[in-house]
Amino acid sequence: MPGKVNPTQCEAMVMVCIQVLAEDSAIAFAGTQGNFELNAMRPVIINNFLHSARILGDAGEKLRTYCIEGVELHRQQIDDYLSRSLMLVTALSPEIGYDKASRIAHKAEDEGTTLREAALATGYITAQDFDRIVDPKKMVHLTAAS
Repeated sequence: MPGKVNPTQCEAMVMVCIQVLAEDSAIAFAGTQGNFELNAMRPVIINNFLHSARILGDAGEKLRTYCIEGVELHRQQIDDYLSRSLMLVTALSPEIGYDKASRIAHKAEDEGTTLREAALATGYITAQDFDRIVDPKKMVHLTAAS
């Protein structure tokens, strides 16, 4: 497809994780084969552990270099998504009750508005109270300095 960008680094990281999980299973099984504080399976345990550590380190470095570095947040888009998140209505429930909060969420969804716009349109809550109650940073216990 023209213009398509394949997420190769993400796919590579998934493959590495699958490999590490498989090697962890081999390590766990080999660990069960010991008798009397002697485990003849140490070579397979050590080999799988060292291989897992090496490929995780290498994949992490490549993911950082080719996938993460240089990524910038589109703050305006994030704020828009956050303002339209219907999950925030849960903060209103203790204040105005479940039924009213539910009506606000449905109104926002049905009309394609923000939760704040829908809440104010219902008249169930004032703008000042909405802004005080529905504060995502407070909801996840972030301070202003975070």
